Amino acid sequence: MKKQLAIGLTKLLQVASKLAGKNGSSLPGAYARKVYPGILKDLRTNVGRVIFITGTNGKTTTSNVLATILRENGLRIIHNGEGSNLAAGITTAFISPQNIAGTKSFDYAVIEIDEGSIARVIQEVRPDYFVFTNLFKDQVDRFGTEHDLANTLKDVLRDVDTTFLLNGNDPYVTHVATDQPRIFYEFAHDAFDFSTMKREANVTCPSCGGRLAYDHQLYANLGTFSCPSCDYAAGAPTYVVRDVSPGEVVINETTYRSSLEGGYNAYNVVAAVAMAKELGLSDADVQKGLDALAFEAGRMERIEKDGVTYLLNLAKNTAGLDMSVASISTLPGRKHVYLGVNNTSYDGTDASWVNEANYSVLQTDDVERIFCGGSCADVVKRALLDAGVPESKITTHEGSTLPDALGRGVDSVLVIPNYTLLTPVRKQLTGE
Repeated sequence: MKKQLAIGLTKLLQVASKLAGKNGSSLPGAYARKVYPGILKDLRTNVGRVIFITGTNGKTTTSNVLATILRENGLRIIHNGEGSNLAAGITTAFISPQNIAGTKSFDYAVIEIDEGSIARVIQEVRPDYFVFTNLFKDQVDRFGTEHDLANTLKDVLRDVDTTFLLNGNDPYVTHVATDQPRIFYEFAHDAFDFSTMKREANVTCPSCGGRLAYDHQLYANLGTFSCPSCDYAAGAPTYVVRDVSPGEVVINETTYRSSLEGGYNAYNVVAAVAMAKELGLSDADVQKGLDALAFEAGRMERIEKDGVTYLLNLAKNTAGLDMSVASISTLPGRKHVYLGVNNTSYDGTDASWVNEANYSVLQTDDVERIFCGGSCADVVKRALLDAGVPESKITTHEGSTLPDALGRGVDSVLVIPNYTLLTPVRKQLTGE
């Protein structure tokens, strides 16, 4: 009876939330958990296989790509596609497509999960597969360094019976699971030009603490690595990105059409494709899903407004900011840039990560002005000045709105907000 009550309450709260103009993805699940604490564990029994997807960057895109591939091939899935990746949001995702009796069956659950929620949710839902995209420095006040996070997750997942699909270019990801079944994906050295991205110096081995050596470093801590002190290295990859070009990504010997741009997104595509292949889908099945991909709000989203092209992309850590800034090269003509950073508890209160980004690509003549926004506008301005950007090129604009002058007299605008700024900024651009 409690299960039916929890499901019914969730559905009512979802309707009420949407009538109030909200997405209703977290609060309903929170109340359901209070009514019936075992609801998530109970509903897990109705799902054939569960795939968890986590990582600092790319987990939303990867989960959306995989979910689209499965859905387009007629499979019944559960998916927290609205991005609510804590326990409450995951609970809502399991309840939302259910019937009131809680007896409806599904082939797969594709669940994006926040790194900090794994320890809690894993007690209620044991995944059959666990996909890790990357571990970068992010929300240091919450997670510590990427080294700290890798060790924490390794302890949490040590005895979990699952198969891991891991980014073999990331030394911290490969450290998370060393004794369980592992499948690796990675980039070939010459698959994509990451030269505008910052490379981390002195990356330490997560196993012994020594300095890692790289045969080839792609960006941040990603690359082909090994430890001279303890022989720590990734295993042989099953899936390799051989080439990335506009509209295409080559994985092993297969060329897939993909609307997702750049090397950063190719990492997400290969993770999703690899997972789909492990689930038994054919290359044709995978391509069917990739052809059906819709844009993701705020993820390399192009918006045309008043004759100006806006490229909007969320960035919440140094690696994401580097990739976003590098995308300026894809925009035409004279340009403006908006860098918006808040430091609420949802964003992470430590905004020092903006100091570590590579801003050199913004120091060209075609970038006419850079607007710094959000509660940390002054912090962003200082980071730009320290990087050598002329002060005459920088304007600060605190608050959650875009400045009126943004986009005036130019051909294109690169808009990079962090988490809590994304929604208001996007609403201002699209009117949605």
